[in-house]
Amino acid sequence: MKYVVAVNGSRGDVQPAVALGIELAGRGHTVTMLVPPDLTGFAAATGLPTQPYGESTREVLVSELVRDRMQSRNPVVRLRAVTELSIRGGRSMQQHLLEATEDADAIIAGSVGQERAHNVARVRRIPHIPLHLCPLRRNGSTSLLTHFGITAPAPVARESWRAVEWLLWCGGRSAEATLAAELGLTAVRAPFATQIAATGVPEIQAYDPVLFPQLPVEWRARRPLVGFFTLPGAHRAGVGDLSDPDLDDWITNGPEPVYVGFGSMMPTNTEHLADAFRSAAEQMDLRLLVSGGWSGFMSGIDDDRVRVVGHIDHDAVLPRCAAAVHHGGAGSVAAGLRAGIPTVVTWVGADQPIWGDAVARSHVGSSFPMARVDSARLVAALRHALDEKTRRTASDLSARLVDPEHAVAAAATIAEQVTDEWSRQHSV
Repeated sequence: MKYVVAVNGSRGDVQPAVALGIELAGRGHTVTMLVPPDLTGFAAATGLPTQPYGESTREVLVSELVRDRMQSRNPVVRLRAVTELSIRGGRSMQQHLLEATEDADAIIAGSVGQERAHNVARVRRIPHIPLHLCPLRRNGSTSLLTHFGITAPAPVARESWRAVEWLLWCGGRSAEATLAAELGLTAVRAPFATQIAATGVPEIQAYDPVLFPQLPVEWRARRPLVGFFTLPGAHRAGVGDLSDPDLDDWITNGPEPVYVGFGSMMPTNTEHLADAFRSAAEQMDLRLLVSGGWSGFMSGIDDDRVRVVGHIDHDAVLPRCAAAVHHGGAGSVAAGLRAGIPTVVTWVGADQPIWGDAVARSHVGSSFPMARVDSARLVAALRHALDEKTRRTASDLSARLVDPEHAVAAAATIAEQVTDEWSRQHSV
């Protein structure tokens, strides 16, 4: 079978899709990765054929759309910004995906860009297999109301998802009708979540059911929670996840550090943020291992208790840390949970408040907006994280997670079953 895997976003969005691509290629299938231009090197380093797709993630993240409007306190402004982001570059992405799938048997696509995948799959008459890294469909376990600090009861949570689906659909309906017409498709008068569900294709949920125990009961086989993915060990060196002897020595020669990293996030007030972390570390006599990420956070700091590095191998380094503080991306959450260490989520937006809420509800850490970070909140959050009860709970939860190899194998099997069944049903 030939699979085209199309994903947008940061490394945290791309890496699980690459892990699935590696698994499918290892089973003898042909896999082509379509990823943002600034992540083609990462994906190609695993040996998978890779093409640039959509806009540079870094350019999107520093755009006025993301840095200002998507962070607005006005929910209407934020909703319009999300709608604009979903159709941004839609014409070129749609055409590229159409060309890449000329002889494909299926499209596997992430949540961002699902509209393009659904349209092209309709034209090609092949299945679109969604790959979700967070609960983003109607459910009673969580909701986007966590952005406002609201833990909604199940009926309210489900209705909030319904409302968001329709608001997004109404906001982008005109543009989506144009994009559909360019492919010779008639416009469908329903949200994409509804359209995709109507195909009957399972929507793979690449995160662990231990964090959302009611979702497998609610969603069943329609949206199977298979567990978190990670890159196989054999591919980590190729993508730059190398062991650093100097870093190994620094970690060994002192108390366990607290890991701090914001990945692709671009904090707006880095000096204030850095001061807060330095102050908290001094008050608590902690060492900080800081992964500067795309923003270069805390780079140039001259402090014996702070070690600033570039990208690290989370699976190798985090088990040697006392706790983790990060933005709450799905990949960072998964790595910290696998390492069995407590987590403090300082979220920016998107799905991050959902992950922060999941961490807090699982009693393995706490969560609050990055905009509210100060030394007092950090000290309180880290004291809670480093408490023996929280550490023990994090260790216990780690033992209950689905093994990453089993998770990605389950996802690949679902993709194969969907493709085989689709081929049988639609063969002439």
